[in-house]
Amino acid sequence: MTIQEQEQVRPSDRSAADEIRTHHAAMVAELDRLTSTLLHAGTEVALPARDELVAWFRDVLVPHADEEEATSYRAAAALVEGRSLIEAMTREHVLVKRLVGLFEAAGDVREARAYARSAFEVFESHQRKENELILPLLEAHRP
Repeated sequence: MTIQEQEQVRPSDRSAADEIRTHHAAMVAELDRLTSTLLHAGTEVALPARDELVAWFRDVLVPHADEEEATSYRAAAALVEGRSLIEAMTREHVLVKRLVGLFEAAGDVREARAYARSAFEVFESHQRKENELILPLLEAHRP
């Protein structure tokens, strides 16, 4: 975003985007904590750690992705310069959800750990793109 575009962004738009960025950072930190716990858990702790991560994926991550597609992604896709980006980001949602499904279906703890950490890595990268590409695009085009 250029300085001229930044000057055109209303403080309320900037505040909303900052709140979203803060929420994304909290989600990344929580997923890092949950996957790290599973990764380093001994056998007696692995099952409860896995169950906690399954719940977080179902209750937090997947609904968050669905909500984004219905709100900010829809708004960004309406912009000519946002269409391709949103198409790619939506495909990443499909990938994240696929990794979640593979994690849930994992036959042993080792496999579950690999899928969990893969989901974290993809999600962390995905959030950076949302924060650094989608949010500035939306901020610059607010009426």
